[in-house]
Amino acid sequence: QSSIINAFNLFYKYCRFFFKLIRYRYKVVVTNPSLEGKGKSFYRELIFILIAHLLNRKVIVFFRGWAEPFEEKIRKSKLISFLFRVSYARANKFIVLGDVFKKKLISLGVPEETEFFIETTVADSRYIKDLDLESKFLSFEKEINFLFLSRIEKIKGIYIAIDAFNDFINRFPERKCSLIIAGDGPDSSAVAEYVEKKMIKNIKFLGFVSGENKRKVLLESHVMLFPSYTEGLPNTILEGMLYGMPVISRAIGGIPEVIQQNVNCFITDSYDPLVFTEFLINIASNNTLYKNISETNHQLALKKFTSEKVKDRIINILEGCKN
Repeated sequence: QSSIINAFNLFYKYCRFFFKLIRYRYKVVVTNPSLEGKGKSFYRELIFILIAHLLNRKVIVFFRGWAEPFEEKIRKSKLISFLFRVSYARANKFIVLGDVFKKKLISLGVPEETEFFIETTVADSRYIKDLDLESKFLSFEKEINFLFLSRIEKIKGIYIAIDAFNDFINRFPERKCSLIIAGDGPDSSAVAEYVEKKMIKNIKFLGFVSGENKRKVLLESHVMLFPSYTEGLPNTILEGMLYGMPVISRAIGGIPEVIQQNVNCFITDSYDPLVFTEFLINIASNNTLYKNISETNHQLALKKFTSEKVKDRIINILEGCKN
């Protein structure tokens, strides 16, 4: 649609929101913005928050996505910093995906006495009844399915994952394996061309997966490979854990607060694909290590990260804000 129509639709929604708060006397407004990309979510939610402040409603802000470039934009721009302080910074409570984000928000202008809750995203638990870890262990010994489950774009680390896998199969040719790439995105065509140009074998492009296709890929994959550049706390990490996968990722956002090196993951600050290759070799050459991490991840995620567990914790936070 044209920018004029989009602007009109957004204005209409702001008006509806304003009158709904008055008519139904809602006490609490929850927003779920993301500090990513060009900040569309940041600016859009900002107006909802200002309306809630105007009508003296309590506000909870749940920051999920987080990208450091937009964080820096807030710090460097006097205008954006001012907008942040008069809207987001005045929220009653914040839900964040790690203590690291609490510290970042305070440094951006949120008062230190503001109440913060450290929470997680969720792991899709719809297919967990079909998980058989013993079968996964046995299939791992025969053939490894490495899984990249995300949007296909450079910032998610897709090229690092491909290069690491390519180096792995060259250095460990006797180990039967595949890299499953599940997702779509702006770099899908470029990534496919990259793989074809380099003649990298054993890479399977599934495109966006849902329903039965997602069930199949979660149950049949063995190791989650996700070397993203910047994140909050991605669902894909928690889903990998829930379905018994060791996680190989970067130490960014809330990830290091959820998983520990050599206990349920391999993480690094590096962008070097060769560093990730070493992680792949470590897990592929040690069946006992794989089994221990797989079991640890599954039990931890089952206890803390399923939709049901996170839902209950979120509801408790909302209930506590009503009074």
